[in-house]
Amino acid sequence: MLRTTTTTSVPCASPSENDHPLPAPLQAGFNFPRMYRAYLDCRRSKRNKPDALAFERDYEANLITLIEELRERRYQPSTSTLFYTEKPKLREIFAAAFRDRIVHHLIYNEISPLWERVFIHHSYACRPDKGTHAAALALQHFLRQATLNGKRPASFLKLDVHNFFMTIDRRRLFEMFAARCHDPDLLWLLRVIVFHDPTADYELRDSRNLRHRLPPHKSLFNAPPFCGLPIGNLTSQFFANVYLNALDQFVKHELRCEFYLRYVDDLGLVHRKAEILEKWQSRISQFTNEKLAIALNPRATRLGPVSNGVDFAGFIVRQNYALVRRRVVGNLKAKLRQAHPQLVRQTPEYCAWRFHPGTLAACLAAVNSYFGHFKHAQSRRLIKKLWQEFYFLRRFFRLAKHKLTRIDQPLRRTDNLKQQVRRLQGNFEGHICLIQIGCYYEAFGPQAEKLAGVLGLSLRKNWRGFALACGFPHQHLPKMTAKLEKLRMPVVIARQTGRELYHAKERLPDLILEYPNG
Repeated sequence: MLRTTTTTSVPCASPSENDHPLPAPLQAGFNFPRMYRAYLDCRRSKRNKPDALAFERDYEANLITLIEELRERRYQPSTSTLFYTEKPKLREIFAAAFRDRIVHHLIYNEISPLWERVFIHHSYACRPDKGTHAAALALQHFLRQATLNGKRPASFLKLDVHNFFMTIDRRRLFEMFAARCHDPDLLWLLRVIVFHDPTADYELRDSRNLRHRLPPHKSLFNAPPFCGLPIGNLTSQFFANVYLNALDQFVKHELRCEFYLRYVDDLGLVHRKAEILEKWQSRISQFTNEKLAIALNPRATRLGPVSNGVDFAGFIVRQNYALVRRRVVGNLKAKLRQAHPQLVRQTPEYCAWRFHPGTLAACLAAVNSYFGHFKHAQSRRLIKKLWQEFYFLRRFFRLAKHKLTRIDQPLRRTDNLKQQVRRLQGNFEGHICLIQIGCYYEAFGPQAEKLAGVLGLSLRKNWRGFALACGFPHQHLPKMTAKLEKLRMPVVIARQTGRELYHAKERLPDLILEYPNG
């Protein structure tokens, strides 16, 4: 981890600063209830992160300190964490410190009601009850209206802003806030955030050296002066909506486009005539260049009949149905291929299935996240195909209604050892279940009788609530599994997790050994 600090720029200084002189700070501008609400919003779904836990240890004092810094106008953003992601594209991410993210939520909570009054309805990024799924659904409704439910042709124009976040003019952005926000404290804080330069103070985390593969124009380090917002912050997402609101108003009220929607910097327009869309494209390009100092990306521009389907917001949208984009499916397949060697080891002699907790948890979260996206499209055949292609999923998970559940974890409460044994034996019929109990591995019921016969173990009667049982010390496990391997008998090894249940310790599958033609 590399920490870099420079003093090449002054975050709050800008040519527009003298245009909007600020009065003395107001003591009532920032208070504890507002800050506490922002803190709760910030820690939602991130409470177990190290920086969130460190802040929570003394959160009241930390919030009070933050309020004092804001009231006295001493607040400055802390060191950001710089890292790079590859999916869906290679991007440069500046993640703000937890205390700074609280301030971001405070800003969002205060200014979003002001801008929600002027945003058009069909702007779908970083807004309540919006998002990609709502955008795709609205587009499908547009296609039906424009074509009279398929009775007449229509065309679709998709536009994209070239290198959007790196070309946002922060001076213009602040002027937009100054025209609508009249709270001097809030306007001062907006100036601090808008003109903050995260490239002046950051910690680099890039063990894979992805930064060398990032195109120069995609980096905030190469952005023109007073241009560019850091990707990864809530404020940047909301500021993007504010910046493009003028474009939304232009398209709706000047061009009078009835069927228009936007998700971040992706614009979609529907009209019966392709010639009209071509004229609108020219006028939109002129408007963005003159009024917003941004340019459309000609490579991402698409104009064609809606009958071919519209690629928008992660879906291929048609009048009566939607399909998941191939790239999204490819990303899921890549994650599953990455998880496969950690869960399965296959040789000509045997196949070992390892219940690795971390890998299974990550795999479950990823697949359910993608399946949650898939359910907004016609995806039954897609999920069935994935279920067949990645056969190892069937060993670790159950599939029901676009959702996976882990087969090694009980669907209902297991109070005692007897219930755990029956669950394991029911889930893995035809296998010998070796269950760890303290320093021993034991088998129960008919399996114990079978195991005692092939391994020469002593058979116990009426043991731990079972009619028959047998076992051996844990240090003999490799020797016993080797004997079962020679006999080609499939085995399930269940280990104690150390977690206490209601009347027994928890035991979950750890390894399955199976043999071809066994």
